[in-house]
Amino acid sequence: MRGGAPRWLAAGALAGLGALAACSGNDDTSGANTGGSQATAGTLAGGAGSSGGGGAGTSGSPATSGAAGTGGSGGTNGVAGAGGTSAGASGAGASGADAGAGGEGESGAGAGSAGTNSGGAIDCRVDGDGSTTLVFVNRCTAPVTFRGSDIEGGELAPGSFRCVDIGSATEVLSAKRYWGFIGEDPGGEHHTLAEFTFNTDFNDLDWYNISHVDAFNLPMQITPVARPDCQTLTCAEDFLLDCPAAGRYEDAAGNLTSCVSPDRDDGESEVALYFEACDDAYAWSGDDANGDDPSPVRACAGEDWDITFCPESDS
Repeated sequence: MRGGAPRWLAAGALAGLGALAACSGNDDTSGANTGGSQATAGTLAGGAGSSGGGGAGTSGSPATSGAAGTGGSGGTNGVAGAGGTSAGASGAGASGADAGAGGEGESGAGAGSAGTNSGGAIDCRVDGDGSTTLVFVNRCTAPVTFRGSDIEGGELAPGSFRCVDIGSATEVLSAKRYWGFIGEDPGGEHHTLAEFTFNTDFNDLDWYNISHVDAFNLPMQITPVARPDCQTLTCAEDFLLDCPAAGRYEDAAGNLTSCVSPDRDDGESEVALYFEACDDAYAWSGDDANGDDPSPVRACAGEDWDITFCPESDS
């Protein structure tokens, strides 16, 4: 997406949508934090009881006390702020037994909370609340750092999630990209991408896809929340395992971090053909017009979206 309409929209989709706003720059330069995002963190692992909270911003006073919680595992240390459904022992920011309430944050964008959630349920987004909310979920066995258009990003421990409000459910949010990485950032054009245009004036549709056009670095899934008629896109394969020699990208320590396409516009390159193993993602820039192969871009009148790193395989 280096100018013009997003390259990942199929030609037929563009005809219906009209002109969409351009997205310039690579994934690491696609937007600074606007200060209006709402972040909420938590862990997905076990334990009964209410999910706990911390709250607004990136700093705040320690939690001190509160009413007894309903039980559950302790909350993870997260960003500080107001909120929380049950109180716990004191802690910096937001955490404590039974996920304690954090103190009021002095700075930051919006309200946030941190805590555990039983059964893997995510309760920091509400369908119909008028906000477009993204939930970044880490199913990997190592911490994942997430980044993206107009958000500050953050780090997710294994089994944890973070909700980020990126705008209203009605304003057009064009050509947004989101990604993650483990360990050292491989840099621009070296990530698996989740790409969106939200709230278009064409039947209020959101357009979304997974892209390996530039590279693969983590398995990914995009889920339209509370929209059973819309399609979840999943590429659970680890394309690092058998990445062709032409695409191998290593960090300073010699660790393979990305499988990079040598020519994003060549559908016959060894790397593009390798990426074709997942029909739910773009393998190269022209993949939406590649014979009988279905277009990887999808449309849904959605509101909230889960972006999962290292999802379970559908098979």
